[in-house]
Amino acid sequence: IHNVLSLMRLNRRYNTGARFHREIPSSAESPLVRELKTLHEDLGPYTDLQDMDTMAWLRPFLEVVESAETSGPITGGALSSLSKFLNYGFIHMGSPRAAQSVNRICRIVTRCRFERTDHSGDEVVLVRILQVLLDCLRGPAGTLLSDQNVWDMVQSCYDIGRQPRLSELLKRTAEHMLMQVTLTLFARFSQLQATEELSLDIQGAQPLRDSLGSEHEVDGELALDTEGGDGTGADDGLVADVAPPYGMPCMYKVLEFLCKLTHAGDTSDQIASEASRMLGLSLLNVVLETGGRQISACPALVEVIQHDLSRNLLQNSRTSNLQILSLTLRVVFNMFNSVREHMKVQLEVFFNSIHLAESSLPETREMALESLVEFCREPQLMVDIYTNYDCDMQCTNLFEDMVKFLSKNTFPLSGSLNALNLLSLEGLLAIVRSLADACHGRRLGGDDEGGEGGDGAEEEGDKTAEQLRSQKQHKRRLAMAAENFNRKPTKSATFEYLQSVGVLPDTLDGTSIANFLLTTPALDKTAIGVYLGEPDELPLACL
Repeated sequence: IHNVLSLMRLNRRYNTGARFHREIPSSAESPLVRELKTLHEDLGPYTDLQDMDTMAWLRPFLEVVESAETSGPITGGALSSLSKFLNYGFIHMGSPRAAQSVNRICRIVTRCRFERTDHSGDEVVLVRILQVLLDCLRGPAGTLLSDQNVWDMVQSCYDIGRQPRLSELLKRTAEHMLMQVTLTLFARFSQLQATEELSLDIQGAQPLRDSLGSEHEVDGELALDTEGGDGTGADDGLVADVAPPYGMPCMYKVLEFLCKLTHAGDTSDQIASEASRMLGLSLLNVVLETGGRQISACPALVEVIQHDLSRNLLQNSRTSNLQILSLTLRVVFNMFNSVREHMKVQLEVFFNSIHLAESSLPETREMALESLVEFCREPQLMVDIYTNYDCDMQCTNLFEDMVKFLSKNTFPLSGSLNALNLLSLEGLLAIVRSLADACHGRRLGGDDEGGEGGDGAEEEGDKTAEQLRSQKQHKRRLAMAAENFNRKPTKSATFEYLQSVGVLPDTLDGTSIANFLLTTPALDKTAIGVYLGEPDELPLACL
């Protein structure tokens, strides 16, 4: 209280020398000064702050922050007091009206406005705003914040960091605070999973409004809001203050926002676009690393990752900016670790379009190879790729293509090995090591079972291996059948070959041929049209 009053007395608006000559009635003083003095008197009987209503001793400081008439130093002093209250643990889960208190702090601070003084002093106030928001979220009562207030917090950090006229230090500080807010937000996955909130459908939840805009100047005042706050200090925010604690709606909104940041759309300012994409990719890595495997339990978040994020990552993989490419490859790897069971098609596209694609830039090829080697080192990955892609009729031979790609790049074009050759060789060795570990683990598993149970496990493994071998052989036959049909779709010798390899039955009919045309992958649509256009009995029977 004394710190804020001292700063206010340095300002002419709240200081008058007449008080040294005569008594000034309290009604003539500024309401902000009067509220702080009244609080100082009211605290006298209390020995423990927990015995007093939390909103009662917070309100004078919040009114100073909320007032548009206070200068930067005064607002900064009040913000420092709020930060102390949060860090000292004065507001915790058991405090009176704890939920209303933390939500009111967040609501008012995200809509803070103050008189502009000097550039460096104003930036100090903005740093304190960022610090109070982070302290509010990380404090003992931070989990009581509503979804809307946490979303406003994210917007405030982002809006401060994207202002071009602010110093580079402040912009990097705002981005760091945004990263800390994101980390704290998605670290709640374990708590939400315990309450079975991850699987809840958020489509019926009340949508979060985009109430904040960029930091701007209005009549000499520095403001963070555009339409969210009215600066009256009324209790219009109590509806948000009593909202349920933040959870999936806020996480969904933040993830959707971060995906939009990574969109490689056309923009007049290429530098600003690349900066936003790098920020979005960095924050997405934080989300995936923090959420981990628990993200896969949330259908809403998985859907955003499957569609919006995957599309933007594919666009960013074609960039010439090596930093964006490096962040993109890291996001792809973290996606594999977090939601691999939901990303079968997407991972196949990523491997074929990024990791196994030829590039004219050696730096780009080096980054792609480093990421591919990292995948190769993952336990059980090579077995899973062969099982789910090479033995799947509708997928490419991803394991086979990967080995061929690494083998091709292992041999140098000149006389000596270069960095790319060594990385390719390292990838091949990682694949061999992974397969050896899988075989060794299977052998140990059978020995540990022992006796009759061990024989049963080994028999089951042999059965699975036989099934995979049969699927792979059938896929090879279909590939050869498609190649023959695409080359000569109307020749009788083609269908005789298809019958000989068991793709078509000995007796041809319209149903069997139609099923072959419908289900066989890699058939050329032009060749199918040529065959169906024939005026023969079998093509007409297919129709």
